[in-house]
Amino acid sequence: MNLYVRELTNEEGNRLLHLARRGTDPVEVRRALLILASTQKMKVPEISSLYHISGEHIRKTIRRFNTEGLDSLKPNYGGGRPPTFTV
Repeated sequence: MNLYVRELTNEEGNRLLHLARRGTDPVEVRRALLILASTQKMKVPEISSLYHISGEHIRKTIRRFNTEGLDSLKPNYGGGRPPTFTV
């Protein structure tokens, strides 16, 4: 079974193109490129060999975009290790 991104609206497509061409955050740019490649009906192994990213990461990115939309492109950095000292 092949996994592809859902049908994009014009606004989403324009925003993805803008991010891919002029984005400043490398994480957002990479994710936008993955979504655009999937929009062109490229299969996950083809995208993986093109961008040198694991298939698991590509599938996760596509599934997340299908449910959350453009908000899924922003990185969700963790807060790190909790503080160990108490005051």
